[in-house]
Amino acid sequence: MKLIDELYKPNIALLPIGDCLGMGPREAAYAVKNFLPTPETIIPMHFNSFPVLTGTPEEFEHQCKFMGVIGKKIVHPKEYFGNKPLVE
Repeated sequence: MKLIDELYKPNIALLPIGDCLGMGPREAAYAVKNFLPTPETIIPMHFNSFPVLTGTPEEFEHQCKFMGVIGKKIVHPKEYFGNKPLVE
C-alpha cells in the first residue's frame, strides 16, 4: 500500500473491512494511518455480503478515530454511489 501511495498518489482508496478474508476495520484503519497518507477519500468495501464478513463501516470509522486518522473523508459505498444499489 505504501508503494502504491508513493508511486501513484491516489485521491481515493477502497479498503476491505470484512475481517474474515482480508483486513478488518482495525487493520484497515491502521493501513490508512500508516501507509496511505495521500488519499483524501476512503471507501470501505467487502463487508456485509455474507455472514462471515463481520466488519462494518461504522466500526471502521470508530477505529480511524481511535487511531487518530485525520483529514480523511470516510464514505459509505451507498453514499458514494448516490445511495442507490450498486447492482439492480
